[in-house]
Amino acid sequence: MNKVITDYHNKRYEWAFHAKKEFLDKFIQLDVKKMNLLHIAEDNSIGSDMNISPFLCLTNCLNLAEKERKQKAEETNKELERLGHIISEKKAVLDQKLNFFHMKNHEYLSKIEKYTRFSNEIEAIIQEIEHTNRELLVKNILTYDVKQKKASVLNQHALQLQHSFEKKIDNQLSAIKERAEKINLSKASHLKLPNLDPIPKIQQKIDSYWLTSRYDKAFNRMCHNAILWVEQLYHAYKEVLTPILDEVLMHRDQLLIEAEALKCKKELIISEWLTELADKEKTRDALREEHVKVNEMWAQDCEHAKQLQGYFIKHWLRYKEELQEKFLTTNPQERWAATQYLQLLQQDGENIIESMNI
Repeated sequence: MNKVITDYHNKRYEWAFHAKKEFLDKFIQLDVKKMNLLHIAEDNSIGSDMNISPFLCLTNCLNLAEKERKQKAEETNKELERLGHIISEKKAVLDQKLNFFHMKNHEYLSKIEKYTRFSNEIEAIIQEIEHTNRELLVKNILTYDVKQKKASVLNQHALQLQHSFEKKIDNQLSAIKERAEKINLSKASHLKLPNLDPIPKIQQKIDSYWLTSRYDKAFNRMCHNAILWVEQLYHAYKEVLTPILDEVLMHRDQLLIEAEALKCKKELIISEWLTELADKEKTRDALREEHVKVNEMWAQDCEHAKQLQGYFIKHWLRYKEELQEKFLTTNPQERWAATQYLQLLQQDGENIIESMNI
């Protein structure tokens, strides 16, 4: 076969293969290797039209791109749904943990407040005991009565003082004991005063004091004894209150330690869960963003697949111009070959390009 004819024959479908290559190279997402598999399948099924068969599979690009886009979108949506469930579950667990820590913290604060308020009240009583002027307190009750200068009156006043102080302390101790028992203090059962000797009475055969000096002496002695008795009573009261106060403060301090430990545990656990949650949300958001980008690229591929015919027309025209230039040559043989292959090009164009009307 003549070399010129051989060259034209070898290049007969070159324009179509260039169009095919350029078309496939412009895809962004579509796996063009699948087109080669389709090519083989088409080639085996269509053996008669050899000029068409290598390119028929390209008409499936649009369907394949749409199929791939839907498949990828479905996979991504499933993964987004899975991540959404994980994030929802983590948020639910996080809320449960926050509620748990909030309740426990409230429980600790409530107990600490009770112990603190209780200890403050006991401390206030002890402060009152330590700073009360015993002499002034006694003389406000043991009044100096010049109209009734009698030993019995002084003894009665002393007895009233004694009952007044004992009743006040008994009432305070009862209230303290009740609260101590509610919070299960071990020292609550010891909350009672020891039995104290009463204020010594004035032993006087003759009830009335005819001499003021003797009355003054008896009154001062009674005041002195009463002050000593009050001092003894307060000392005993403080001895009873101190162990209770120590136990209350011990429980409060222990609760403060536990509350601080709970706070540290909460910060650690919540921080870990927030980090995990943030990682999952970051993964989900990145996947969403990637999904949008990939979907846009698949949309470009689908739009590109619709332009298949245009690529073949472009290369067909380019080869036609090339043959027309050959037709203008002075070589008769080449002009004849160009004429023949222009006619074949017309037929090939109709067969190939029209078959791709998608």
